Amino acid sequence: MRPQPRGEPRALLAQLMSAAATADRLIADRTLRWRAGGMPLTGWALGGHLHFSGVTLTAPLLRALDNYLALPMLLLEDVRAGARRPRYGVLGDFRIQPHGGFEYRTLPSFLVSPVIAKGAVYLAHLIVSHYEDLTLRPLDREDLHIAYYGGDKPPLRDAVPPLLAQLRSLGGYEKAAQYIEPLFQYIAAERTWDESRDIRELWCSKVRA
Repeated sequence: MRPQPRGEPRALLAQLMSAAATADRLIADRTLRWRAGGMPLTGWALGGHLHFSGVTLTAPLLRALDNYLALPMLLLEDVRAGARRPRYGVLGDFRIQPHGGFEYRTLPSFLVSPVIAKGAVYLAHLIVSHYEDLTLRPLDREDLHIAYYGGDKPPLRDAVPPLLAQLRSLGGYEKAAQYIEPLFQYIAAERTWDESRDIRELWCSKVRA
């Protein structure tokens, strides 16, 4: 699903819900399973690409996205998602886009649930809006860099609390907290998503109701 571009997370997510509703209406075959994550089927790598406009692409911005977004999101991954790295999911992966902005390509598909999608979109928006204040770089450490590509979660988990504390201290965090905090709570509880799950009902049941 690819929503129409919007300037604010809430409007973008509304477009995403609309896209899910349209797909649900057009795809009549209920035996087809909708999948998301990093590699829900062997050999089928998926990405959650985020497009940004109106912000200058810089190395500090990419490194902030790597450390404050990609690192926490990895802790939520199904173990199968790690198979997409290192061919996909490379830190700092981006592509310049014709719309004048850029596409951040490191994340797996975070459409595994509306809760995780909302958290990812709001967290990305917060990071891009405040990246100059986000200066921690745990992934600069060789051991954590190796752990990231190997999907070794315990050392990465130990590196996350200072990142979350700094995010929570940002001026714009309170407005986005209701969407981001569920992600942080999942991380604290060591919950992960299930890439074998059919996400159609998660996205469409409320729309049909």
